[in-house]
Amino acid sequence: MRKVILMVLMAGLASCTTKEKQWSQAEINLKVDSAVSARTADIHRQAMEDLDSRLAIEVKAKADSIVQAHELQHTKDSLKGKKN
Repeated sequence: MRKVILMVLMAGLASCTTKEKQWSQAEINLKVDSAVSARTADIHRQAMEDLDSRLAIEVKAKADSIVQAHELQHTKDSLKGKKN
């Protein structure tokens, strides 16, 4: 990700026809780190939103499956007890 951002910054600098500012490695690193941290925050926020929406769906289905399995086992145990 850093390489992509660095390449975009370098391409932007190379495309300027006016006198180019010479960027130090520290300045480039600062800009890349800033862009990466902003994008990382967006990705994390989106992941948490996705998690919240999926939990509501998937937890209910998993809980229903567990309850159904428990009821099935309870029914089988009850039938075994009546046969003996």
